[in-house]
Amino acid sequence: MKNTSRINLEKCSLSNKLWPDFINKIGLVNANLAVRQSLDLQRMQGSNTTLPVLIFETCGTALVDSHAVKTYVGLSYIDQGMVLIFSSKLNAIQLLKDN
Repeated sequence: MKNTSRINLEKCSLSNKLWPDFINKIGLVNANLAVRQSLDLQRMQGSNTTLPVLIFETCGTALVDSHAVKTYVGLSYIDQGMVLIFSSKLNAIQLLKDN
């Protein structure tokens, strides 16, 4: 897996609307499937220092260094089952916790 683009968390704002907007965009079933795929990527190719990212515009997935999330988002505790939703158009992120 190659890093083909960079997610600049430093320029992102925190949002509480990305998840509801994502559901409205593709539907609840597909949104939940996209989260599952992000978590699968974390399990298959991630580590305890990565966090799965769900890309809002493309429904793609990626992995990001969890230390960057701690630095730029201010979250000091990252647990398994967490997914970061990222929108490049809005420069926004939202952190989800899978139940």
